[in-house]
Amino acid sequence: MPDRIPAGDPSPADGILRHAANLLLGRVSIVAERALARIRVEIIHYASPLLAPQDTLESAHTSLEISVGSLASAERFAESGERAWATGHKRAAEGFPLLAVLQAFRIGASVLWDSLVEVVQQESPDRAHLMVYAANDYWRWVERDTNLMREAHRQCTAGLPPDDGRKLLPAFKALLRGHHDPLDLSAATVTLELPLTGRYAVVRLNGPQSARPSDAAVREEVDGILLNWCPYTDGLAVVALLRDRTLEELAAAVPVGPGARGGMSPVVDGLAQLGRARELAELALGTCRSDGELAVIGDRISAGFVLSQPDLAAELRAKVLGPVMALDAAERELLMTTLEVWLDCQGSAGQAGGRLYCHRNTVLNRLRRLERLTGLHLDRPRDLVDLALTLDAYRLYGAGE
Repeated sequence: MPDRIPAGDPSPADGILRHAANLLLGRVSIVAERALARIRVEIIHYASPLLAPQDTLESAHTSLEISVGSLASAERFAESGERAWATGHKRAAEGFPLLAVLQAFRIGASVLWDSLVEVVQQESPDRAHLMVYAANDYWRWVERDTNLMREAHRQCTAGLPPDDGRKLLPAFKALLRGHHDPLDLSAATVTLELPLTGRYAVVRLNGPQSARPSDAAVREEVDGILLNWCPYTDGLAVVALLRDRTLEELAAAVPVGPGARGGMSPVVDGLAQLGRARELAELALGTCRSDGELAVIGDRISAGFVLSQPDLAAELRAKVLGPVMALDAAERELLMTTLEVWLDCQGSAGQAGGRLYCHRNTVLNRLRRLERLTGLHLDRPRDLVDLALTLDAYRLYGAGE
C-alpha cells in the first residue's frame, strides 16, 4: 500500500458533506442492502452463487461503514483509501476480475451519494441545496479510492504467474460451500474444466504454516492427482480429482508441515458432493491432536461423530466419567492415557505396558480402577463402546471443568 494515502480532505460549503455523513452513521445497513440489491442485478459476477465472493455481504457493510466514517470525520479521511487498497488486493488474489470490482465500487458510491442527499433532505431540508456544492468534493474522493483499488488489484495481479487458475477460485469456493444447483454445476464443469462426475476428495488444512506463497499455482498435477488449492482465512482447502489414485497417494501429495494440521474427506462422486466432502474434511481436521498430522475421516469416524454432537458428547462425558473427573488432573490423565494406549494396542496389556514403560499388571490395575470408578466393564462390548466414545469426547473437549 502507498506510504501515504493521497490527501484532499473535502471542504464542502458549511461542512454539509460531513454533516450528511454524520446523519447517516446509524443507517449504514440500509445503504448496504440497497447497494447489494443493485450490484447483484447489474453485475453477473455478484449475481451468480458460483462467482460471487463468499464475504460479499460482510464486505459491503464494512466498506460502507468505513466510507461513511471517513466522510464524517477528518481524522478518519484516509481509512476509506486503505480499505479500497485492501479490497483491490484481496479480490485480485481471489481471481476476481478488476472490472467487476470497480463496477461494484461505483454502484456502492452512487447509492451512498443518493443516501447522503436523501438524509439531508429529510433531516436538514433548509441545507439540502448545499449538497450541489458538495458533489465535486464527493466524487473527487470516490475517484481517489477508485484509483487506489485499481492499482492494488494491478500490483497483486502482476505478481501472479499467468494463467495460474486463480480465476477458478470463486467457483470452487461456491461448490465447497455446498452449492449444487444443476444449471450452475453444468456451467462449473465448463468453467473449471473438470468432469461433473468423478472421484473427488477434499483436504482441509489450517495453521500458520499451511499458507502457500502468493505466487504459487492454484492448480497443479502431482503424481496423477489434479490438485486445486483454495485459500481460506484460516488455511487452505484442496479439491483433488483423484482419477484412479487412492487417498493414501493423495496424503503423500499434500504434505502437512510442522506448523499445520489437516483433515481429509472420503472419496465422493462428483462436483455436487464437494460441500459434503469439505464438511467431513473439517470434522477430520477437528480431531487432530498435534501439528503435522493429517487425519482421515474414515479412520476417525467415532471422533467425528463426537465432534459433530458437542451437547451429546458433554452428556456422555459427564455420565461416564463423573467419578474420574473428581480425581486430580495428573491421576485422571494417567487413567485416560492408559485406556487410550490399551485401545490402540488392540486390548493387549503387554503391548500397552511396553509403550507406557510399565509392567502389564500395572496396565491391568489401572484399567480395573477405571472400571470401578465408571461402573463399566471393558469385557462388555456396549460398555467398551461407551468408554471409547467417552475417551474421544475427553480428548476433543478436555476435562470440561
